[in-house]
Amino acid sequence: MNIILFLKGLFIGSTMTIPGVSGGTMAIILGVYEDLIHNVNQIKKEPFKSILFLCNIGLGGLIGFVAFARIISYLLANSTTGIYVRIIFAIIVLCGIPLLVKKSGITKLSIFHILWLFLGLFLVLSLSILPKGLFASGSGFSFIIMQFLGGIIVAIALVLPGISASHMLYILGLYTTVLENVYTFKWLSLIPLLLGIIIGTFATANVLERLINKYTENTYMVIIGFVIGSVLGLFGG
Repeated sequence: MNIILFLKGLFIGSTMTIPGVSGGTMAIILGVYEDLIHNVNQIKKEPFKSILFLCNIGLGGLIGFVAFARIISYLLANSTTGIYVRIIFAIIVLCGIPLLVKKSGITKLSIFHILWLFLGLFLVLSLSILPKGLFASGSGFSFIIMQFLGGIIVAIALVLPGISASHMLYILGLYTTVLENVYTFKWLSLIPLLLGIIIGTFATANVLERLINKYTENTYMVIIGFVIGSVLGLFGG
């Protein structure tokens, strides 16, 4: 096991429990984001190397999510500590913006760059208009399908920096259910959601890596817009 990758995954997983904080943004700050995307896409060509990398990060992320979810939820709900937790993570998230600017390779800002940034900001802020609890109702086969589709949507939030997966779970009405099933070891009921997340992650990572390679500057400006929007969501969540 690579202890450094595991610890980075642990931090990413623990922060993903906070609505408004993106695991993707944390991965960028820790310097593993592009490696994550690349290894997801290379799993067929280099299965051993990619699976080893993803297992190190994934195991840490899973343990971090399970271990810290209740603690962070308690701190956020507490009127005294909640604001300080949000401020601390807002600073951490904003510290990722210079890294994104550097990765974009932009030397001179143009009006088009600004427009792409505002597009990313608009997309994140528009999440607030989605109907709450859309995927939480239903029963039988229809409920399984809704959970699967919800997993695909959550996967997009997982892969894209600046979009909080936990906030997306909350919007879809799945946040409380997922945490309860995790803590009560009812993991079989999470299979449709997990399948959606796995398929959605591979599909999104493939598209995103292509965009980063072909339209580097504009893609990173959209991502910066996502990150700025996530800070606003952090205080609104």
